[in-house]
Amino acid sequence: MAAISVKKEIIHLEVEKSRLNREKSMLVMNKSLILYFAFMFVAVLGFINGFLGRTMLNILVVMGLCVLIIGTVPYVKTMHSEEQRLNNMLQNLRK
Repeated sequence: MAAISVKKEIIHLEVEKSRLNREKSMLVMNKSLILYFAFMFVAVLGFINGFLGRTMLNILVVMGLCVLIIGTVPYVKTMHSEEQRLNNMLQNLRK
């Protein structure tokens, strides 16, 4: 009986660890989205008001896209690894 409760606690801890990993990667992605929109906002307003030229506008747009990609890749990678981990855990429990 005690072995079953220990296994349940281990499973709960594994699921909680998965949640924490997902939350951390979500935070990184959210920060990158905010930074992306900040780049776009500054670029568009600067270009419309004449403070920025075409070259600087293009640089800011490319930098914003790079920030978005850099923030999204870890999120996708973490989600994929956590999904595999949970699927493996489910397969082990079903056996």
